[in-house]
Amino acid sequence: MPHVRTPRRRLGAAIAAVLAVTTAAGLATPAFAAAPATPVQAVTDEQDTLLTLPADSTLVSAGRTGMLSATGGQSVVYRWTRFSDGVTTTLSGRHWGALGTDTVATQNGSVITLTDMSGASEPLVIDTSAFNTAATPYTLNRVVGSTLVMTVSTASGLEYHLVSAEGGQAVDRKVVLPEGSRPLLMYTNKPGTLVLHYNRVVDGVWTKYVGVVDPATGAVTETYETASSTVTGSTVLSPTHVAWAETPAGGQATLAVARRDGTEVERTPLDSRRTNSQDIILKLVGDWVTYDRNGGGTATWADTLHPLTARSLKTGETVRLLDHVQSATVDPDGSLLVLGGTVEQGEGLYRVAPGADGTPVATLVTSAGRPTVLTVEKETIPPSGVVDFDRNSGSLKASWSLSRFNATASLVFTHTASGLKRTISSPFPRTGVTDFPCVWEGLFDNGLPAYNGEYTWTMTAKPANGIGPDVVRTGTFTLTRAPRPHDFDDNGSPDLLSRDGAGRLRSYDIGQIDRERTAQPLTPGDFGTGWDTYDRIAATGDIAGTTAGDVVTRDKAGVLWLHQGNGKGLAPRTKVGGGWQIYNKLTAGSDLTGDGRPDLLATDTTGVLWLYKATGDAVKPFAPRVKVGGGWGVYNRITATGNLAGAAAGDLVARDKDGVLWLYLGKGDGTFAPRTRIGSGWNQYTSLVGIGDTDRDGKNDLIAYDVLGGRYDSLYVYKGTGDWRAPFASRRAPYNPGVGDGVTELF
Repeated sequence: MPHVRTPRRRLGAAIAAVLAVTTAAGLATPAFAAAPATPVQAVTDEQDTLLTLPADSTLVSAGRTGMLSATGGQSVVYRWTRFSDGVTTTLSGRHWGALGTDTVATQNGSVITLTDMSGASEPLVIDTSAFNTAATPYTLNRVVGSTLVMTVSTASGLEYHLVSAEGGQAVDRKVVLPEGSRPLLMYTNKPGTLVLHYNRVVDGVWTKYVGVVDPATGAVTETYETASSTVTGSTVLSPTHVAWAETPAGGQATLAVARRDGTEVERTPLDSRRTNSQDIILKLVGDWVTYDRNGGGTATWADTLHPLTARSLKTGETVRLLDHVQSATVDPDGSLLVLGGTVEQGEGLYRVAPGADGTPVATLVTSAGRPTVLTVEKETIPPSGVVDFDRNSGSLKASWSLSRFNATASLVFTHTASGLKRTISSPFPRTGVTDFPCVWEGLFDNGLPAYNGEYTWTMTAKPANGIGPDVVRTGTFTLTRAPRPHDFDDNGSPDLLSRDGAGRLRSYDIGQIDRERTAQPLTPGDFGTGWDTYDRIAATGDIAGTTAGDVVTRDKAGVLWLHQGNGKGLAPRTKVGGGWQIYNKLTAGSDLTGDGRPDLLATDTTGVLWLYKATGDAVKPFAPRVKVGGGWGVYNRITATGNLAGAAAGDLVARDKDGVLWLYLGKGDGTFAPRTRIGSGWNQYTSLVGIGDTDRDGKNDLIAYDVLGGRYDSLYVYKGTGDWRAPFASRRAPYNPGVGDGVTELF
């Protein structure tokens, strides 16, 4: 848990108190910083004033009276914020800050101006034109107190120079390195400290050094050796120690600490992974060195170095101060001002300073008014109670607005009885987007349409940076959909029945077959073996009053059996009666009489078509047969399709021996209108199944199955059009046509 103190204060008073700021009444502000561009919100006795810096601001430097910040990427905007009243002024052009001072530097050609933003002293102008010329251009690297650290590229390589004003003139001192050295990077952590990393060839071997530089002379006064293959980074200097971040070749990011009265270096791994040390930031607070990777608040990955951690230079003890750091700078007292956040107190400006026992403590100076933890700002949760999917357009909607863009979210629906799930996830962190809209179309992850029954749902939003707890929402509801004639698993979606050569009967949900666009195994329902004892099978729809689809079968002795659906499969069979061997074709599923129940049709060996009206009674499921008409011997397959063309009753398609398919529109009295030719070429199919409405468009569809032999087979869906003159659209092959091994027939 971060080591944080949390006093409640207003902006100006808070910063003044925490930083012990003293300002003179009526003190003038430098001309270019006089007019505040964006004043902070008015302070009253009753309210705390929020930090008004833009959310992506970076602290550059801080002095006794104010702090310099920068915002933006390529077009950086600089701002000066006064501690006394919180007024923030936008500065034009590029600026450099001098750590621990009120000094802000600007450059105009070869002239650098150091302005005391407190107004306590006149601007210091350093004209470098005597040596900063077109032939040898100097680049301003940083400002240390009133000394400019500048670099110049020469024929022999990069050089560091210390430029200051003495007697009204610019004095240039080159940082003197041992012969054969190549300077790399320079660091400072407060006025009067300079450390330069450089390479040097010693006895033909490249060696890397960390050198302490005297700002007054440019001389290297202390050196600490590292391997040439080591990548070094951020460095701090205390009166007793020097510390830097490094990564040995192929190793872990490490904190290297050396006493200044010796040469021995103590190394402590900072990260268990092989990561770069150059993005680890070191600061100094008393006898403690702090380290972190800046930017944890907006990071899209978890990192053990997101938190700001302090390590004692004396004992090696560590203490966690903040959960993340956006940026930090040193103040005149050697303490830190930090833009960052904690889970407990949120985003804001913190000061890190030694506590009573010398251990660093982070104190919230002023809040930015934003939480560090991930929170839900607005939500529309899934409904509770009974959810009718048919009335709800076959979908369920929910949405969440999260407080941070760098978050992932998932919504999981779980069917209580089966444990099947549907997981809807957001893409991995979305820059600038906080909304997480969810639409569940009623499918499980395996492509099966969701079953009716009780569900739980869980929304989990995870901070992608790993900071703070997950946000979790839960609830329950009961899903219901109207039963479908060909539905055997109570999910409102038609199922195909298939019997393979071994006599096993399976059901395949058309929703999984027809809607999946990726190759994945189908998930059939298994009704067991022994179904090869039957020479006729027909899926009838609900003829026995349970709302679930039923099946009738005829055994080889001519006995007809009823297998009632129960929403979970088929119940044990019950005998309907004998003598059914006189029929060579059976089909069912169309309501031919207008009483709301599907009926059974059978053709005998003489070509007569007979109607068996369903009664709704499981004991006696059919009324006595009624003759429809003769001449049906010309057809080798008849298939009840349900209502194809919007009339009052179910319809029938029949295929003749030449492969022509004919439509018979039901009239509602158990008879049919004259036939209409649909088309030819239908003799390629071994099965035609009136599956019902596969896509919930209100029109019944047809399944055609073509066994080509061996392992190859093809399943086609003919979508209903609602037009009796052309009742089916062009066929379409689903992506997953395989419906079992060695399938011989579909029902």
